[in-house]
This record gives sequence, C-alpha cells and structure tokens, in this order.
Amino acid sequence: MEEEGIRFEAGPAFYNPRMQLCRSIASLAVGAIGEKLSICDGFSASGIRGIRYAKENPNVESVDFVDINEDVLKLCRKNKAASKVKGRTYAGGFNTHLMNRRYGFVEIDPFGSPVPYAYFAIRSFRRKKEGYLSITATDTAILCGAHRSACLKYYHAHPLHNELCHEAGIRILLRHAAEIASEFDFGVSPIFSLSSRHFFKTILKLERGAKKAADTFAKTGHISYCNKCGFRTAGPAALQSCPPCSSGMEWAGPLWLGPLHDAKMLEKMEKLNEERSYADKAELAKLLGTMKEEDKFPPYFYDVHSESRRVRRPSLSSMQNAIENLKENGFTAARTHFRPTGIKTNAKIGEFLFSLR
Repeated sequence: MEEEGIRFEAGPAFYNPRMQLCRSIASLAVGAIGEKLSICDGFSASGIRGIRYAKENPNVESVDFVDINEDVLKLCRKNKAASKVKGRTYAGGFNTHLMNRRYGFVEIDPFGSPVPYAYFAIRSFRRKKEGYLSITATDTAILCGAHRSACLKYYHAHPLHNELCHEAGIRILLRHAAEIASEFDFGVSPIFSLSSRHFFKTILKLERGAKKAADTFAKTGHISYCNKCGFRTAGPAALQSCPPCSSGMEWAGPLWLGPLHDAKMLEKMEKLNEERSYADKAELAKLLGTMKEEDKFPPYFYDVHSESRRVRRPSLSSMQNAIENLKENGFTAARTHFRPTGIKTNAKIGEFLFSLR
C-alpha cells in the first residue's frame, strides 16, 4: 500500500483508504502546532497515521504506537521500522497504556465511539500545563440523533435528527470532551472540528487552570429548533415554545456553543497544505477556507432545500444567489462544510426565506 508517498503494509490490520483526508487534515494540524511533540497513536493498526505525523512534521520528536492486537502490532512495528520513525510499539489496551505515561499529543481513533477512552486520554495530561487531544468518532448515527437514547447514555445529551444534526453532533462531542477536561482543571479550545462522510474529527488544545475550565463551561448550552416555522436559536437553556409561532420546540444539548476552529491555526494549516502535494490538496484548501468563515456566525445554519420544502415551493435560488441576496439586504452569509446546501448567516428565518427568491 502507499499513502502520500509512504509505502506500508496493511495485511490483517484495519485500513480505510477513505479516511486519507482525515489523516491529512490532522497532519496539517500537527504541523501547525509547531512545538515539539511526543505522540501516542492509540489504536494504531497499520500505523500509517502516526507514521505520517512523524514523516510530514519536523516538530514530531517521537511516536509511540499502541494496539491491543499483537499480530497487527507486529505489522505496525515493521512499517514503523521501514519508515525510520522514532518511538516504541506497545501491545495492550489504550486506557491501561496511558495510566502512567505522558505525551504532548494523544490520538484517539477507535472503531466506533471514543467515549470509553476520552477520560483516560485527558487524565494522562494531569501533570502537564497543556496538551493536545485528537478525537475521531465514527458513531455518527448516535451523535446525529438516529439513536437518541444511545446519545443520552453515552454523551449525556439530546441530539437533533434533522438538517442540523452534523453540526449539533460534533458540538455534543466537543462538550463531552470539555466536561471531562474540567474535572482535571483544563479548559479546551478546538484547533479544528470536521464532519465528513461517516466520521467526526476534532483536535483540541487543553490548557490548565480553574478559570479556563470554568470559562469552557460558559461556552456550553443548547440549540432549539422549531419544525413548524423553522425558527432556531442557541443559548444556555433549551426553549420549550417557539417565540414566533408558539409551537413546541425540538432541542439539542447540552453541547458546545463556542468556536469550532482556531482561525490562526487554520491559516497555518492552509500554508502547509499549499507546500505539500497531498492527493486531497484541492479539497483540503476548499474545506479550510470554508471553516475559516463558520465561527463568524451563530452555531447553526439554514438549508436551502429544507427551507424551500417547509414553505412548499421549489428552491428558486442557487446557493450563490441566496448568499448574495442576504448580503444585499445587509446580512452576513457564507457556506458551511456541514451540508452542501447549508448557509451560515446572521439573518432570522423570515429574512432567510426572503433571500430564496
């Protein structure tokens, strides 16, 4: 196998070529961090993620690879040696491995939910002033509301199961991490937060301080949504009744209402992407450009097709026309990566519907 110029063997190890973009954007973030990093690549499988981190980023001093499957780890060890990556390989459980070890950057990339591993990953930073946590979640059906009771059980939050489900889902994931971090007096700030295909991906910076932990919780709350008129809002508490039409409201939360990305880090990632020859270079450039705009708006968006169906008329406006109409009427507007037909704007629902002419 080969990925971004690195030859490796997959053999019996789980390897998903469709996650290449995820590995690429995470590697850009590792490079953008800049400071020297020791990395724990949990659930390493073939080791390609950790190997790419080390080979593509001179600030990575070492990578330790952890996997519970000893046969898979033999293959990982072979790939690591062939790529001349500094670090060790460990056979065993992720949580057990982190009980008495410290790293500057911890990667959680399990098959399914990261919930069983987030506590021990964050706990491993307890003697450090700061650190970086990278989380991949593939239990998107749970976070996006297809299994509401499971979301309540695992993430202690109500999800939304509509056009906002992906943004609400990753905000639930972020709040879950922030809640655990606060137990160890850490505040969190996302470097980037991504929803793509069947997964969520975020990399968080953890900074020690009781005030930082408290400030983090001030950035959590709820998104309330009216199925009848399309009104939506975000705030500390969920609304039970829709202000414009008095209908009952759906809501998601508690979830993260703060920024999804660090604008300065995204700019550094853009520059690194320009310098590299990634297969997904054009897609990454477009994605990072869209992300840079998202935090300028409320923590939700409007979908052109969904809102057109709501008022029982065909969508008469292209995405670009709708954005231009909003701007002509004094509002700000931009695309979102959460949905191809989604628009972030400071306009209210009636004003957005007026733009679809």
